[in-house]
Amino acid sequence: MSDRFDLAILGGGPGGYIAAIRAAQLGAKVALIEKDKLGGVCLNRGCIPTKALIACTNLYLKMQGADKFGISTNNISIDFKKVVERKDLIIEKLVKGVEFLLKKRGVEIIQGMGKVLGEGKVEIETVERRTLIIESRKIILATGSTPICLPGLSFDKEKFLCSDDLLEYHPLPPQLDIVGGGVIGLHFAQIYSALGCKITIFEALPEILPGIDEEVAAKVKSKLKRMNVEIKTGVRFDPNDSCGKTLICIGRAPTIPGLTVNEKLETQMPGVYAVGDLVSKKMFAHVAYEQGVIAAENAMGGNRTFSDENIPYGIYTDPEVGSIGLTEKEAREKHKNIKIGKFPFAALGIAAALGELEGFVKVISDESGKLLGIHILGPEATTLIGAATVALKNGLSVEELAGTWQSHPSFPEGLHEAALAALKRSLHGLN
Repeated sequence: MSDRFDLAILGGGPGGYIAAIRAAQLGAKVALIEKDKLGGVCLNRGCIPTKALIACTNLYLKMQGADKFGISTNNISIDFKKVVERKDLIIEKLVKGVEFLLKKRGVEIIQGMGKVLGEGKVEIETVERRTLIIESRKIILATGSTPICLPGLSFDKEKFLCSDDLLEYHPLPPQLDIVGGGVIGLHFAQIYSALGCKITIFEALPEILPGIDEEVAAKVKSKLKRMNVEIKTGVRFDPNDSCGKTLICIGRAPTIPGLTVNEKLETQMPGVYAVGDLVSKKMFAHVAYEQGVIAAENAMGGNRTFSDENIPYGIYTDPEVGSIGLTEKEAREKHKNIKIGKFPFAALGIAAALGELEGFVKVISDESGKLLGIHILGPEATTLIGAATVALKNGLSVEELAGTWQSHPSFPEGLHEAALAALKRSLHGLN
């Protein structure tokens, strides 16, 4: 193994492995140091495994309503062990795929824990307990974040659990308390409710999904209640009142606290960059991807900057949520006059045909027509938000969005109609 590199990257999650690939594309000799599995939390214990579980539980719930489509089904059941086995196979395949991409690009993968010693030097304690020191012109830190526990408690894998624990096979608890009404909490509420667990969500803030458009959050809350999920907002969870297992998902903390970067993602240390959950206001994998690319290009002599404006996100509740830009409340606080266009999915032909009637598309613009935010609740929301992202990222006006008509019948028609509604020109709805 060489001990001299153009770029050394600590952490093989979304920000780290993408930075390695981009730097290699630019001709760099790259070392990627990862103590666990490639892909980081997102691939192994976050984004992908939760969606694999949700895919199974959503299908299970849909099959229970198959009679509405003229399909007779009997004795439908779900085997949690097989659900987890499917999830594990998916992860294994994707991890191997990441490793394949890195090796094909010539990236040297080092299994171990890295530590920056000083300018251009990294110490590595390998999984074989050997100590290596490598030199690198530039360094990128991408070591991610870890779950935060409640004060005075610790994750014991028995009573108080983090999200990692619920991704593994275990006897299903009859009751599960979830502390935290954010995205992670709601994902697990949906999964475990479908599996037959009694769910209670505790959220200290006045409402669930803080930071999400309030109208969207209210509809999600209503749906969860119809799924018999109990939601307690504006309350503090008392561990002494818990009579079962408790999932604590109140946030995540960077593995290196107090780290700051400039707009080029450079830290205070010369030649050292940081990306992903270490420095992001919004801890999304797609933010880490973009930061990884920017940091790699800058480390190789580029001059890119990162902006956290107009970052899209998706929530895989049922129905799904996709959002970008300002919420309605934020838009009203920042602008004297705004325009809002809404269109219900129930008015779409494709929604009626597929039995997916719940939800709406909301388009928000300022008085001049500049798009400020788009919020989608309903089928394929996490896909539809991609078109909204293109619109906001490229500074399109609501008039231009309305002029981009969509194929029929399709869910994107809802985005088109919502833009028309903002202009008081909706064709299939009431303005």
